[in-house]
Amino acid sequence: MAGGGIGVDYSIRNLPRMLPGLLLCVFFGWAALQWDATIHGYEQDFKEATAVLSSVKAGKPAANFADYKQVKEDKYKAALGKFDQGLEKQKPKKPFVLDRGTYEMVATSGAIPFKLKFASFMIQIQMTYVAVLLLIGMLIRNTIGLPAIFQAGTIAARPIIKPGIVILGAYYLWSDVLRVGVIGLLLVVAFVMGTAVMICVWGRKGKVDDGLAGVMAAGAGVCGVSAAVAVAPVVNAKPRDFFYAIGTILLFGTLCLFTFPYIGQLLGMSQPVFGAWVGTAILNTAQLVAAATWYGHQSLLTANIINIVRVGFIPLIVLWAIYYYVIKPAAANAENIQKLNVVQVIREKFPVFILGFFVMVTLNELGFFTQTHRDVLGKDLLKIFFAIGFAGVGLNIAFGDLRKAGGKAFAIGFIAATLKAVLAAAAVMLIGAEAFTVK
Repeated sequence: MAGGGIGVDYSIRNLPRMLPGLLLCVFFGWAALQWDATIHGYEQDFKEATAVLSSVKAGKPAANFADYKQVKEDKYKAALGKFDQGLEKQKPKKPFVLDRGTYEMVATSGAIPFKLKFASFMIQIQMTYVAVLLLIGMLIRNTIGLPAIFQAGTIAARPIIKPGIVILGAYYLWSDVLRVGVIGLLLVVAFVMGTAVMICVWGRKGKVDDGLAGVMAAGAGVCGVSAAVAVAPVVNAKPRDFFYAIGTILLFGTLCLFTFPYIGQLLGMSQPVFGAWVGTAILNTAQLVAAATWYGHQSLLTANIINIVRVGFIPLIVLWAIYYYVIKPAAANAENIQKLNVVQVIREKFPVFILGFFVMVTLNELGFFTQTHRDVLGKDLLKIFFAIGFAGVGLNIAFGDLRKAGGKAFAIGFIAATLKAVLAAAAVMLIGAEAFTVK
């Protein structure tokens, strides 16, 4: 699950230590959102300027600005009249109009301003606030470094992504969650748990230490860092084992984060299909959410459901580890097997934020949220939470940590995760967008 929050004390006493890093993430998040709003605004200008320019190149005389604006308003009023008469089901959106200076520049010079072209190019290569935060964070961390005063706060910022996941519940109905969730459950059982079991068996046959193989299986199979942390005590993992597994998880997730959106475009994946793919294949919740958000909002909605199902498997991977690394060897050696308190394990390991997500879905089902509410939640609050969290993620991707993955265990974990990603891509494309579309 999310890599952040591990070992962070969220108490009033610890707030002064975390505050500088949290404020840094808030500042970076705010700056990235300003960038995002600017390039998306310019891209709207670019599309409208392109339409104006194509009309000019077609030989039509350019209208003066007042006439151009009036034509737009007349078309909107006509469409609104049809809606009021019941002839159209959807209320028309207000037309987008260029400002006078941009319109006259395009109409007279026959060229689109550079800033609009640049913004359109940034959108095409998906250089949105997600990519900016991750890239700048990585650049800072691996060049000038992150001063010690900021480290605790940037780690504490990463789990702030989770309230954003809770907010997403306002976009779902239970019919969507159950429909996509059932398919997601099949994907999780087949690929996620299958990968974890494969790494356990492969690790034992390859004589990899049980502690390292166990945390690698949980992290690479189920849910990144949190699953590895949950399993570590069961398999008596050493600190070295944990850091090797985390290095593998972060390296694989980082490569996926910066390649999957482009691979998805190359393969012609729709947003729902891409969301299902990253929800199954990317190991770490923060990186999964970042990649899905990068690709598009529909992608995020689908990926979130698959991830919710996957996160729910943390108690099950703990039970599997107890069976495979404790009960099975003890039974083979005729030792006494301590009784396992299944309820206690589930209570301790089940992620609480999932319950918040389910509450939001239920409220939406009951009609509690209007479209205005969803706009505020999705366009404002959700982006704020994600921006702060992604700032923390980027500032904590250190190449030195990625290099901690090594040896045979790294090869097993990386190969298994790659195989899962390839097979999952084929499966979700075969199933198709309709099964994963959140309506």
